[in-house]
Amino acid sequence: MGSSTPESVIDTAMSTLRAFNRSPVPNELSQWICDAVDVSNPEKRGQVWLNTWSRWKSLAPFFVSHGLYLYDYTSDVDRGASPPGVPKARHSTSEQPPWARRAYNQEEDLDFDCLETVRIWPARDADGHEVIIRLVSGPNPSEELKIFLRLNTPDARKDPRNHTLPVLKYLTFNKLIFVVLPRWDTVAHSPWVTSNTGLEFLHEKRIAHRDIHPSNTVMNVLATPGEELNELRASGSVHYAFIDFDSSIAFPENADLSTLRVQRLMRNPVLYMGLKPGLCDPFKDDVLCLTATTQTMVRVIENVVPEVGLFFDKILHCTYDDVPSALQALQSFRRWRAGVTHDQQREPPGGSFWKGRTRK
Repeated sequence: MGSSTPESVIDTAMSTLRAFNRSPVPNELSQWICDAVDVSNPEKRGQVWLNTWSRWKSLAPFFVSHGLYLYDYTSDVDRGASPPGVPKARHSTSEQPPWARRAYNQEEDLDFDCLETVRIWPARDADGHEVIIRLVSGPNPSEELKIFLRLNTPDARKDPRNHTLPVLKYLTFNKLIFVVLPRWDTVAHSPWVTSNTGLEFLHEKRIAHRDIHPSNTVMNVLATPGEELNELRASGSVHYAFIDFDSSIAFPENADLSTLRVQRLMRNPVLYMGLKPGLCDPFKDDVLCLTATTQTMVRVIENVVPEVGLFFDKILHCTYDDVPSALQALQSFRRWRAGVTHDQQREPPGGSFWKGRTRK
């Protein structure tokens, strides 16, 4: 298949053994973190990327043995990791899930520049599909691994409300557990009803996401950066998914949601909401963060459909105890959405993004 393919199974096994013996790869998940550096500084960013690449590069023979070809990082090019020379990409504009549709012009558009997120690395499978390899657990099973397992049972994957990426493979190296996921782009700003249906499913599975924002939702497309993608959002062909469960919690599946409390994780979404440190209901926080995120895209129709403003305000400006569940919010959304007339649907929105206050 090309020069990067081992000549035999024995060669692959020996390469993997050598990688294991000299590997700079720690097998404790806590050691797979990015040092606090200013990644806006090209020199410092390059050093972070180089350190990350040194870990993944030592694992390249192992991943090749599983039909996965890592993107390559060259430190003298400040554009992230680049696709492998072989195999060639084979994404089409009509690709069906779990694969992303092609909306990029050239291979360079696939460059991956999120290398400071140490636990993920892009790759291409033997059939030419782009994937993400994500380290999710060390020797002691992590919460994130528990979540992936819960979301990827046969029954969970059949549920149409399951708006998460499917695990294509679980791989283990030196007690490190990796999941292989299809690569979709973070260009989502997904519709409120789709996101909230997905959130309802997560909460039904007793999973609190705890880090909902636009960069943690993806769309089934691989696009040229900066390109307009409105034509790719047609109902029936577009799919959205939540990603990044490293901050999430999986409670017992029979737990009573109304009784669950944890210390609030002070990530950007809750800081933006003006929420304070302390004990919280993580499911209410999820609803608030999702609502605040999606109103910037949906509330632009308030000039045509005034009810949309009332819907968002009722959730975002009520008392914390009165924040609805994901299911209750979804039911409320569907009630006012059912009253939107055809004439209203034909009216142009009041802009591309709505700007207003949240709970602050």
